Amino acid sequence: MVNRHILKAYTAIYAKVRMLKRTNTQRHPLLLSVLAIFFSFSAGSVIAQETASPITVPVATARRGTIVSTKQYVGHLEPHAEVKVYANVPGKIVALTATVGQSVAKDDVLAETDSREAALAVIRAGSALSSAQSRLTSTQANAQADVESQLAIAQETLMTAQSNLVETQSLAEMRVRNQLVQAEATHQAAVETIEKSKTNAEQSLERAQVERDGAKADYDRNKSLHEKQLISDSNFESVEKRLKLAETRLEEAQVTARQFEEGSTHPSIEKAKAELAVARKLVEIRSWEREIALAESKVTQAQADLSAAQKLVEAKSWEQEIEIARAAVNQAEEQLKIAQEQASATTLKSPIDGIIATRHLNIGDYAGSAASPTGKPVFTVIGVKALNAIWNMPVTDARRIHSGGLVLISTNADTRNIVGTIDFISPTVNREDNTVLVHANVPNSVGTLSHSGGLRPGGTITVSVKTGERKNVQLLPLHAVLHIQNGSGTIFTVEGNTARREQVSVGAIYGGEIEITSKLAKGTLVIVDNQHQIQDGTPVSIVRD
Repeated sequence: MVNRHILKAYTAIYAKVRMLKRTNTQRHPLLLSVLAIFFSFSAGSVIAQETASPITVPVATARRGTIVSTKQYVGHLEPHAEVKVYANVPGKIVALTATVGQSVAKDDVLAETDSREAALAVIRAGSALSSAQSRLTSTQANAQADVESQLAIAQETLMTAQSNLVETQSLAEMRVRNQLVQAEATHQAAVETIEKSKTNAEQSLERAQVERDGAKADYDRNKSLHEKQLISDSNFESVEKRLKLAETRLEEAQVTARQFEEGSTHPSIEKAKAELAVARKLVEIRSWEREIALAESKVTQAQADLSAAQKLVEAKSWEQEIEIARAAVNQAEEQLKIAQEQASATTLKSPIDGIIATRHLNIGDYAGSAASPTGKPVFTVIGVKALNAIWNMPVTDARRIHSGGLVLISTNADTRNIVGTIDFISPTVNREDNTVLVHANVPNSVGTLSHSGGLRPGGTITVSVKTGERKNVQLLPLHAVLHIQNGSGTIFTVEGNTARREQVSVGAIYGGEIEITSKLAKGTLVIVDNQHQIQDGTPVSIVRD
């Protein structure tokens, strides 16, 4: 539609130009020419505007929505589960059936170990079971007889102890006194024997002295003859030997005689004297009374043993022995079962659904059990169907969150807005930066570590935490507002079929939308694209965005 005000103004200008032309054509030829050209151009523009086609523009209306304010923190991901897989049966690795990065399901076979040690354990457990079964059979057959035999032995022992007590009571004093008499006789006999031996030794010494003196005189006489060569060498040697023999006998007789010199002691007499002293002491202290007391104590002990044996018989204690033997058999059977299970458990299986993160050993390496202090795992398997998001946030921000609250997780690999659930807020504060450690459980729908997608443990993440909420906020698409500066911007609205420029106040930007704080009439159509082609008053035709 032609702007009628513009046409009216152009008409007035045109009339003025004609009047000037009539009244003063000569005085203002240049002015008339310029006015004519301007009028022609302006009129042409109006006519062109009158005839131009409307510009097609997309439009939208402001919407009312809820704005959530957030803060973002940098963190990382860790696997929700990390399990080290050890050998069930220690031994050398003979096969590996899984590789690093491979997805595995629970109970998938990962490796195999040598089972020879486990087979030996089965043999040992079987032998132990056989021994336990033999003991059970023997106990079942003999336990009652053994207990009853103990009773019979206890009865016999008591009878013997009582008999010994009676004998001791009647004969002990007599034995002690007889022992004294015998010791005195033994001592007297030893003294007499020594005296007789002393006499014999003196006589033997005298004979040896005479024999040596005669041999010496004979030697001296024959020596002189031998020097004069009146007797042969052999005869002289014979005489010399007799002398040496006589001297030896004399020395022996002297040694024997010295044993009986005044003040010397003889072992036999000393022994007899000691035995006599003991015998006298026994009589002095009435040692038979001690013998009787000892015999009485043996009777008392025998009576206690008999009572204990009788109680065992009354309690049928053999039944308990049989139960103990039976329990040993059960334990041995259980040990055999465990050994057999270990022998059949030469395969290592994945304990969880997950990914092989690390292989620690190779074929030929020795794989120990988890109980061994030097044992190494064969694999590390991580569960990635759920991950732990871990980050630190200031103490002031941590006051706004709670366990069970939701957060949004994004990564640098175009994974956006995955919802996580806060499941741990540290009760302590890191004094170095005044932050609190927070964990959130994050589902991983892909559940793999492939390059095609999925969250990856160890990766850096951005955690968005809700800090506030505003409701019933007026929002327009961000690209509908132009020249945003100092809290204001420009929009184009549609009035009839004409574009109208308006200044509006704006607030914060939320994603692809911007808050409009100025009030817009309900249903106001706002141009959201092609604004560079229009200005205030441009004819437009609309399409809905």
